[in-house]
Amino acid sequence: MTGTREQTLRIEEIKAIKLFLTLFYTAYIGFDFIYRYAFPHFVKMTPVGFPDRGLGYIAHFLLLMLLPAALYMAKKGNPFRIKYMYFFVFLLIDFVDNILIYWGTDNDFSSGNIVEILFLLFAPIFVNKRFFWIVSIVMSLKYVAYGFLFQTTAVIVPIVLIVFFGSFGFILLTRIISYVNGMVRLYEDSQQKEKLAVVGQMAASIAHEIKNPLSALKGFTQLQQERDGSTESFYPIMLNEIDRINLIVSDLLIIGKPNSSSKRPASIEKILTYVTSIIEPQAVRQSVDIHMRIKGQVPKLYCDENQIKQVFINLVKNAVESMPEGGNVAIDAKYSHNEFVISVRDEGEGIPSDIIAKLGEPFFTTKPNGTGLGLMVTKKIIEEHGGRFDIRNNPDKGATVQIILPGQK
Repeated sequence: MTGTREQTLRIEEIKAIKLFLTLFYTAYIGFDFIYRYAFPHFVKMTPVGFPDRGLGYIAHFLLLMLLPAALYMAKKGNPFRIKYMYFFVFLLIDFVDNILIYWGTDNDFSSGNIVEILFLLFAPIFVNKRFFWIVSIVMSLKYVAYGFLFQTTAVIVPIVLIVFFGSFGFILLTRIISYVNGMVRLYEDSQQKEKLAVVGQMAASIAHEIKNPLSALKGFTQLQQERDGSTESFYPIMLNEIDRINLIVSDLLIIGKPNSSSKRPASIEKILTYVTSIIEPQAVRQSVDIHMRIKGQVPKLYCDENQIKQVFINLVKNAVESMPEGGNVAIDAKYSHNEFVISVRDEGEGIPSDIIAKLGEPFFTTKPNGTGLGLMVTKKIIEEHGGRFDIRNNPDKGATVQIILPGQK
């Protein structure tokens, strides 16, 4: 997916470069023709043609020489530097041209090209803030330098125009970035929904088919264990693995079935106490202490109690498993501003910041033997209850998962 996104950005950049180069050469050559040859026929005081001391047509030739380089860079898949190349080469040519024309003379400074406005107004099309600010700042500094070099105040007008067109360009850039970000979020949401739909179809087609033979397999394994009377540990291992498969299938069932939960008022304290009692044996084996604290008066939560239990079993189990060498898990619950806020904090190694956003995606997991379904189920249940959850690393160590569920209206 990352490769596809980079390829799309490269294609869009090439499209923008093609349009930019067409407008650049048209504006640059057209402006010089009109300003140097057509305009003097109406204003007799303006001399026809290029100044004797400037670069003249050499500037056009030098800029045309950039075109093969730009085509080569685009062909090699590196179009992102083309705009920078044109901007800085144009600045260098313009600077040299003005030095040759005005340095050491009494001529009144008069310079500028419509291409400068093109840079300011076209920069937002590249959807690149860095390029926009480079163009705006460097172009302003160029005229400031001209003012000091040639001791003239004539540079005030172009600086004001740069500020004006730059402000307009910044507004345009902001709107374009906002639109692009919105489209990216819409695309990512559609991709996420597509993944969920695939998982749902898989769950609907195979989960029930697995559940029945799994129950029979567990029953016959238990029966065989009773008949055998062996002290070997093979039977407990087999039963544990069957239970693990059964848990995965149950997760698939939750993902695949529509929201048909039965909601009624339930005590958050009782739910968390039950969850703690379920996870306590595993926590004791790993030298993990679980601390639960209810802050203030917490009303009953309108929810599907079994599903909410599943949410906190997944979260507390993850917290315990993140500390194989022991530690503390803190579960805090409070009711504030018509919302239930429950947090689960551990003292593990935390979560790499680059994968926090991916947690909850289908089949994404950081565990060697994980399936990536636990947090996905958790996220789905919370969303079906109108809530949200947030995962972040603690300042010292470990991570905190915060669940926010709406209160009754």
